[in-house]
Amino acid sequence: MGGAIEVLLWVSFFEQTQTDQPKASILLPRWQLERVDGQAVAIAHLVLHGDFLPAQEADRLWAERGLLTSAKWDRQVSPNQFQSADKLDRYTEIVERGLGVIQSGQVDKIVLAHGLDVMAERAFTVAGTLANLHDRYPSCYCFSTACGQGDVFLGASPERLVSVDDGMMLTEALAGSAPRGMSEQEDLIYATQLLSSDKESHEHQLVSDFIAQKLRQLGIEPIYQTPRLLQLPNIQHRHTPIAGKVPSSVHLLDILASLHPTPAVAGFPRELSCQYIRALEDFDRGPYAAPIGWVDGDGNGEFAVGIRSALIRGDRARLFAGAGIVAGSDPERERREVQMKLQALLEALV
Repeated sequence: MGGAIEVLLWVSFFEQTQTDQPKASILLPRWQLERVDGQAVAIAHLVLHGDFLPAQEADRLWAERGLLTSAKWDRQVSPNQFQSADKLDRYTEIVERGLGVIQSGQVDKIVLAHGLDVMAERAFTVAGTLANLHDRYPSCYCFSTACGQGDVFLGASPERLVSVDDGMMLTEALAGSAPRGMSEQEDLIYATQLLSSDKESHEHQLVSDFIAQKLRQLGIEPIYQTPRLLQLPNIQHRHTPIAGKVPSSVHLLDILASLHPTPAVAGFPRELSCQYIRALEDFDRGPYAAPIGWVDGDGNGEFAVGIRSALIRGDRARLFAGAGIVAGSDPERERREVQMKLQALLEALV
């Protein structure tokens, strides 16, 4: 894979947004950094045009390379004092309304999110926040991208949406959550409850069945790997990796378009759940819970789901977190789950 030109891509959750932010962004990076066989490789991308001067561009590239190799990242960022307008009581009300929709038989599941607005005494440090997320959640997809109007979208997502490498696809069902314990014994109790819960099992199966259906429609036969727990420092999830051979006529972006949004971030049935999300949530999702990743000219690439994320503009930030609501969900328990996810982001902000 080393040396292939990679295009970066993010999109908004809904095709139609309620803000002035762009709905998608495709970026060809000037510099692409990769790790290949244990070594760092820097690849420069240039656009050729009629006024292109090879010698001048070579000098500029060499100067930029010098800046890259000599750059030092000061991770000792001083803490930032900030205040949050916590409206989680409102979230409990939204969950109760979502349960009413489920009890009426219109949907089996709906994922409801909360946007927590935070204001700091000075501009947030994007690099420091991203470094904190990477240090605390090294197994997650840590990302940061500009997304218009001076906003930066960043996060540490535990969820792969889809990846393709030389015709082999990987995706996953990630649904059903429990907290981590303060001790090994308490942690085991939470894990056992998660694996034995009919409610969590039903939520996970909805996601798994949906993914299998969408893959088969594209001619991809899903190969289920052993179900397991994905354990992060602050939360654990039911997790089933799914593989498959991609037909030559199917592109990674075809799979992306078919899978997004999965019931893990929207609900089931998908279209009706999305209608209720717009009606019940009191903020625009923008890029939250949408695909973010890269693709190269050979159709290889990888996309994560933009959850456990925040939108930052100067000294303001909106933090996002959500929970899957099914029959039997307890509004107070769901509020605590969202609060736990938000706290992980709050602790990373600097």
